[in-house]
Amino acid sequence: MSLISTELKAKDIMTADPVCVGPATRIRELARVFEQHEVSGAPVVDQQGRVVGVVSKTDLIRRCSEGTDEVPPAFLCEILAEQGDEDQSSQVIPEPLICVEDFMTEDPLMVTPNMSVAAVARLMFERHIHRVIVADEKEFPVGIITTMDMMGALGRILSPSKVNT
Repeated sequence: MSLISTELKAKDIMTADPVCVGPATRIRELARVFEQHEVSGAPVVDQQGRVVGVVSKTDLIRRCSEGTDEVPPAFLCEILAEQGDEDQSSQVIPEPLICVEDFMTEDPLMVTPNMSVAAVARLMFERHIHRVIVADEKEFPVGIITTMDMMGALGRILSPSKVNT
């Protein structure tokens, strides 16, 4: 079956079971999640697991570069850079109470698993966003599509003979 003759759906190109964080996740933990899972963004879910926002490395860097009234930007960047090992816990820099909910994007773009990839690409382009959350009818995240996923889909469409090579 040729990918050209079959319209790709969001579920065909999404990364299933995305790494999610909660609104109360603090900036140091968010940085660890991004690093450990090698992702650049994540859905933000409430206690029931429903999507309430989305957060990215760019959001994190922007927030840290702004600082707060009480905390200068350099201190926040130092907190992110400090990954000290567990044996050095006495030297860990205290973290200010800055949580994901303070800088996440609320009401992120969500699409259904059966939305066409072409429609998802149009939405991403029109809204200038780099990731969309694929959610079920109850707004539970089932996947995520990034611009890199779109590039991969484009490559499969343009080179259908090289699929799965």
